[in-house]
This record gives sequence, C-alpha cells and structure tokens, in this order.
Amino acid sequence: MRTVRKPSLSEKEIMRKNRIKLTLIIASLCGTCSSVNTLGQDYSTSGPISSVGRIGDGGVQSTAAEAALAQDARPAAFRSNVVADNGMVESHSNTPVSYSSPSMGTSEYVGTYGAAPCGTSVCSTGCSSPSSGWFESETLLWWPKSVSGTPFVVGGNSQTVLPTNPLAGGPNNQIGNDMLVGMRLNTGVWTDCNQNFGIGARGWGILSDGTNKTYTNGGNSTGVPFFNTSIGAPDTYLINFRDGANGANTGTIQIKNDLDLVAGELYGRALLLREGNSRVDLLGGYTFARLDSEFGLRTQFTDGITNLVQNGTVFTTQDTFGTKNQFHGGHIGLLNEVSKGRFSFSALGKVALGNMNQSSTISGRSTETAPGQGAVATGRGLFAQSSNIRTITRDQFTFLPEAGAKMKYKLRGAELGLGYSLLVFPSVAMASGQVDRNVDINPAVVGNPAAPASRLINETFFLHGLDLGVTFKF
Repeated sequence: MRTVRKPSLSEKEIMRKNRIKLTLIIASLCGTCSSVNTLGQDYSTSGPISSVGRIGDGGVQSTAAEAALAQDARPAAFRSNVVADNGMVESHSNTPVSYSSPSMGTSEYVGTYGAAPCGTSVCSTGCSSPSSGWFESETLLWWPKSVSGTPFVVGGNSQTVLPTNPLAGGPNNQIGNDMLVGMRLNTGVWTDCNQNFGIGARGWGILSDGTNKTYTNGGNSTGVPFFNTSIGAPDTYLINFRDGANGANTGTIQIKNDLDLVAGELYGRALLLREGNSRVDLLGGYTFARLDSEFGLRTQFTDGITNLVQNGTVFTTQDTFGTKNQFHGGHIGLLNEVSKGRFSFSALGKVALGNMNQSSTISGRSTETAPGQGAVATGRGLFAQSSNIRTITRDQFTFLPEAGAKMKYKLRGAELGLGYSLLVFPSVAMASGQVDRNVDINPAVVGNPAAPASRLINETFFLHGLDLGVTFKF
C-alpha cells in the first residue's frame, strides 16, 4: 500500500495560520473590544466586510449567528456580544458592553457639551446645573443728581450793592449730591434642571436722614435771592447785613434736602443663548418704585439796625416743599453672564414702562417775635405763599431705564461682588424743582399775591454708584 504524503504547507499558509493564532490570543486579552476581526486581516476597514478569508473560513454563512461567530472566533465567555438567530444583540451580564460614553462628572459634561437634556444620565443623577437658586445681598453706595439752578444763598462785601456771590446752589455749589447708603436684596430659583427658566424677586431702598447745611456769614451781607415781581427786578432777602454805625442784622440760613427711594420687582428669566461659559437671559416682570424728596428753606435773623423795627425782634421764615413719585409698570431687559475660573462678569440692561403718580405739597410759615412779646405767626414763608400753598397730583406714562455691570470672585460657598449701577427717572417731580423764585411782596396785595405760582414741574433725575455684595447659590 502506497503511503500518500501530505504536501507541506506553503510559507504563505504558515503566515496565515500564525496570524489566526495571534488574533485568538489578543482576543482573549481584550474582553471589552467590540470586534477584533480586523486584527491580522488583509482588508480595508472602510469597505464592506467580506464573509470569507477570516477566522473560521467556511464559505458564506447561512445565519446571522454564524456570521457573528465568523467575525469573532473567541470563546463565548470573552465575547462582548453575540448575535442571535433573530438578528438581535444578546448582552452578557458577565462582560461589559461593547461601547460606553466616556465617564465624566456633571460639571465636566456641562463644560464640554453645554447643559445636559433632561432624561439623560447626567440630568437624572442630579441635574446639569450646579445650583437650584440664588440669594444676593448688596450694600449700595450711590450718589444722586444734585440740586442746581439759581443759587439759594448768596453773599457779598458791599454795603450798597446786593450780594451776588453764590454760597449754596448753582453749578459750582451743588446741593444734595452727598453719598447715600442703601441695601438691595435679590433672590430666586430655577424652575428646571438646566437653568433655562427662573423666577425671582428683587428689592432695594435708600433711606436717608437728609442733609442740613447752615450758612451764617458770607461777608458783609448774606441773603436769599429771588425775583421781585413788584418791582420787576432781582432782589435779595437779607439775613446778615452790617450797616456801619447803624448796627447789623445777624442770623442764619438753613437748607435741608432729603431723598428716599424704595423699589421692588417680581421677574422671570428665560435663557436666550448659551455658548460655552456665557449665557444671555431675557428678563421680564412687574416693577414698583417710589421716589420721595423734600426741600426745606429756613431763615432767622435778629434785627439790630436802628430803624422802625424794635431792636432785638426776631424774624423767621419756613418753606417746605415735598414730592412723591409712585411708579407701577412692567419691565423687560437682558442679562449677560460670563464666567472664567473663579471670576464671573455680568451686565444688565432693562427698562420699565408704566404709570407714574406724582404729587407735590407746599407749606410755609413765618413768625415775628418782639422782645418781651409772644410770636405773631402767619401761614406763609418766603417762597411758599398763599398763591401756591396746596397739594397737586397727576398721573402720567413714563419709563425707567436701568443699567449695571458687576464682577464677582468665587470663594468657598459664596461669591464676592463689586459692581456699578445707574438708575434713571426721566420724568419725575423733585421738591427743589417746585420752588418758584418769583415772589410778589407788594404790601398792598401781600395777602393774595400773584406769585409764586402753583405748579408741578418735571425733570430728569438719576442715581448711580457702587454695589458691594455677596452671593450664595443653593
């Protein structure tokens, strides 16, 4: 019987079997690889995968399971998945899935991809937002618009010429521009886990005791300037005056300026744009604001000049002007926030539109007290006469712009902020603006003068200054 010798393997076949062995070894070490069918194969992964010429060559497979086994000839315990006869992928509980998203924390997810949509693993494990609400407390260091216009107090050195040197009022001697201190609170919550919508409330106020300034001597004479309609020329109500050998009148002029502001709003915010660490929100809601002001002018002097008036007689006048501006309306605006590391920057711009209820109240009083006698009082002052002593009210449509910028630095559990705010009242009644400097002092008609006139004058008023605050997010 003749022995048939098996032909020796060609060098090409030996290399092919070695590649198959190497593939099986690597496959056993890589239990999480989705497929190792390309290792050691001579085909392009960009084209369709052939059913022949790989591990377990056996021609064209008849079932999907056979095709899967042909692509992955590892033992079943090392395969990441097996394709069943029905074409579905069977997962093995003892092996990891063939592919999973990179493992990262919530903050890494948000910083890389933006807010995670609800329903994702990131949202379901605690939301993509780092906080669900905010609370901010700020100290306000604001400066108001000053009282300008015609000077209220003047001085001079001549005994024959009325004083004209401004001591209080006018562009170079402003009144009411002292720094005011207030507080502002801002709190709110997000209504969804991605910080797309939020609701909040903000309130602030400036309550001052007012500024009081007293003027005693501006040279040879000191007084209050006005326009005398009886003579049709400027005049001065003299308080201090030295008349040489005839003696002197001595006294004081006091000016009071007071300002109170209380405001609040309920608002909603909706995300308009988010890109990286920057977001722009649309703001809208209800705004309330009340701005009250008071201006007072008080004069007092003791007559010491030899004349028809008994020496030592004391004359006083008191003028009080008060206004109230109460606003109700809606507001709309934009808020931009940008963060980088521990620092964040925000810019706010908004405008409120609505009704402003205005009222102006004027009152006056004067007394004359001779030595050893009681005071004789009248219901009028210097700029507050029977012609304008009353209360006037009206309503008008107006708008209130507001702008602000803020820089914050994040510490553990809080953010320290430094900002600037500008609040404008384009049409409000301020107390000093209601003073009519036209005065009719003709003794014949002093009981019923034509001036000063009763009026309600509007002007533009603003406050601006620094905001020092701390913010907590919860």
